[in-house]
Amino acid sequence: MNGRVLIVGAGQAGGRTAQALRRLGHAGPVMLVGDEALPPYERPPLSKEVLLGRAEPASLLLMQEAGWSELGVELRRSARAVAIERGARRVRLDDGSTLDYDHLVLATGARPRVFPGPVEPGAELLYLRTVDDALRLAPRLSPGQRVGIVGAGFIGLELAATARTLGAEVTLVEAAPRPLARLLPAAFAFEQIELHRARGVQVLLGHAVERIAPGRIRLADGGCIDVDTIVVGIGACANDELAAAAGLAVRDGIVVDAAGRSSDPAIHAVGDAARHVDAGAGLDHRLESWRNAEDGAQAAAASILGLPPPRPPVPWFWTDQYGRNIQIAGRPDDGHRCVVLDTPDDGPRLACYLDGSARLRGAIGIDCARELRRAMKLIERGEPVEDGALPVPRARALSEAVAT
Repeated sequence: MNGRVLIVGAGQAGGRTAQALRRLGHAGPVMLVGDEALPPYERPPLSKEVLLGRAEPASLLLMQEAGWSELGVELRRSARAVAIERGARRVRLDDGSTLDYDHLVLATGARPRVFPGPVEPGAELLYLRTVDDALRLAPRLSPGQRVGIVGAGFIGLELAATARTLGAEVTLVEAAPRPLARLLPAAFAFEQIELHRARGVQVLLGHAVERIAPGRIRLADGGCIDVDTIVVGIGACANDELAAAAGLAVRDGIVVDAAGRSSDPAIHAVGDAARHVDAGAGLDHRLESWRNAEDGAQAAAASILGLPPPRPPVPWFWTDQYGRNIQIAGRPDDGHRCVVLDTPDDGPRLACYLDGSARLRGAIGIDCARELRRAMKLIERGEPVEDGALPVPRARALSEAVAT
């Protein structure tokens, strides 16, 4: 309880780990090191409230800078770790200084995947990951501006919704024939695409981008899209190079168990950089989400202090588009039977996905946070559920469809 804990990565996951350590009773030194100028902050609002002008960057902070000092956490900003010396239990920074640790937590996060094709001289590509990225992009989403977005994942869809809300003309290009293949059942994913088309977004599915020129996106089929701004949202890569160079097990992320322990017992990893692997529990994934950052921080802090681990949470993710809140819990899959509980006039709706044993495996809710939370409890129990026992948004209609 008195060892020195060094946290490399001062984002949401790193900040929450420091807070959890103090809350759970750690009395030793805690240092939080990050390469951004801001104290730890949450990223989800960047593509929504910040770009829409409804939130200032300062509102994203986990706590004000003075709060870290009051918590007894030493915060070192604008500092980058360049090497881990595991034998000596120390980390070397880019200014040549070193920091000792008894326990090291890697919260190094992820970075946007770079467009892999040719980019002609003079072409400018924007990405969205940091506050600085959001501030650079915001002025380009004004009415009449032509915005081309490469990638129809959640970040691309959120950016499209925000840009259209602000009056920009938007073209969304996706190489795959369907969006969100790893996250959503096909019917629901295509429904989101139709929502965007209804709001005036030009959506091109199954169109690979061949190259990017100044003010122009060139497609592999010979087509061209003229734009004023190009934003790339084709996924993210884990920042696991520091761990790999130190000899830790990595595979598109730092390999850890359910408690965040890496292949070195003195090192944990949390957040977007961590790949959770547990063969017994059928666990092998790297999650980029607000909830994963929160839960991973709590689990790692408990593990460092030798405390019982918290119960593994049900995976949960949310997105806001055109004023509608969409929440996804568990692992909804096309192979599951889908029961839709909805309300008239495109109101709140909950889609429940049950396996062959009638156990609820996943749920997708639109504007029904309370019912989604009830569904998460049913997923957590893992017991068979009668259709009539599923949470109904505002007690309205029940219809059923078998996923294809």
